[in-house]
Amino acid sequence: MVKLNRNYGVKFLSGLLLVSSLVFTSGFCQQVEASADSKGIHAEKTQTRVLYQVPRRWADRNELAATIANHYGVPYGAVMKYCNENGCLEDACRIAFMAKLTDKSFDSIADLKTNDNTWIDVSEALGISEDLVRVYRNNALIDRINQRYGVDRASVAALIEQRYKIMDIVKASRLAKESGIDVMAVMGHKTISNTWTDVARQLIGCELEGL
Repeated sequence: MVKLNRNYGVKFLSGLLLVSSLVFTSGFCQQVEASADSKGIHAEKTQTRVLYQVPRRWADRNELAATIANHYGVPYGAVMKYCNENGCLEDACRIAFMAKLTDKSFDSIADLKTNDNTWIDVSEALGISEDLVRVYRNNALIDRINQRYGVDRASVAALIEQRYKIMDIVKASRLAKESGIDVMAVMGHKTISNTWTDVARQLIGCELEGL
């Protein structure tokens, strides 16, 4: 059984905010002291408090609903309707995720959640298992790496099967693209005694930013 708990929704929405490049900078104040001398007499110091206001910019509900709809392939209208009636984007994320896993409609899954049950109950009713979630996440990772770095799906799947860390797979794929070397061969250069920066210097003769 998969526990689609509150942490999933919070982390997902946090990711959406980062992807959307939302920035909030709090206002700050600066104190300025001014003094004047006149004919050898020190004037009384005055203090002026200057406030600098930076406007807030948050994603609105429409933008987040569209991101959820696009990511999971559910109708934008259904997501917005649910949010307007229930006011919870976090739950909309859960529903969209379950719809993606089960090929059921967003609305049909939303109807399964009542005041008398939990999201765990809903996941059980839909037959969502840990294996199902794992397969979905692995396929999503394989697709992203294939599209971004051109690494064949079978190689990425093999690395996942061999239980390499996701970050290592991504870095190996990036170096494979830069060097033209097969990703499995690239991964073979990484040992416990070197770093990915060392591997990059060895394969392409320079460092890669962020590697």
